[in-house]
Amino acid sequence: MGNQFLVFMAMVLMALGATAQETYLDVVINYTPTSMDFGENNKALKDFKEGYWGLQVGASFQMGVTDYFSVVPELYFVMKGSRLEDNNPLTGQETRFRFNTLDLPVMARLHVCNVYLNAGPVVSYNLGGRVKTEANGTLLGGKEKMDFGTEADTYSRWDAGIQFGLGYEFQLKRSRLLLDLRYHYGMVDMGNGTDIYNRYFNMNVLLAKKWKKDPLAKARQKDMALWGEADNRPFAAHNN
Repeated sequence: MGNQFLVFMAMVLMALGATAQETYLDVVINYTPTSMDFGENNKALKDFKEGYWGLQVGASFQMGVTDYFSVVPELYFVMKGSRLEDNNPLTGQETRFRFNTLDLPVMARLHVCNVYLNAGPVVSYNLGGRVKTEANGTLLGGKEKMDFGTEADTYSRWDAGIQFGLGYEFQLKRSRLLLDLRYHYGMVDMGNGTDIYNRYFNMNVLLAKKWKKDPLAKARQKDMALWGEADNRPFAAHNN
């Protein structure tokens, strides 16, 4: 029974090694929309809230595991935020929130022909931010940097959540182009008790170049060699 199991595992590993998804390094430079959720105030702010368009720069590294599955760690610098129009019930004046953030998602990606589905956790670190208000008849305007911490009237330095969505792959002659649609669901109150969450849809356009060597290939070859070595041992040795 032990030998049969080892033979089966060796066959599975050989199949994975023979049909692995290709590995790509995708470069991202986008001007992308983001938005924020204001918790219990979100319904009252519905008619006053608008998205924020900001720069997104980074890279996505797709590591092929099987013909239908890959793991995709990513790293982005993203300008996130939201805009509230004048006379809104939260601030009473036009207000813009902006976070300068490093995002680190790790996605599990399922491939079906040229379409893929992906989902995974994301951790974010806020490098800085600002709140800008416009003066109106009763309130003064101004611009101030965000203070980060855990106390009241500060913002959280760290954010975490999940991302999920789908995409389409266009094969080019020497590279590929991805159209990636994704929802970011932030779980951390960025306002430390004031109900501000990063939650938004965005669309990415990624230009990718095939990686010269699959980083998982050596690991698969090593595992196959170990299973092959174990399979060649005498039956009595396995039972001992």
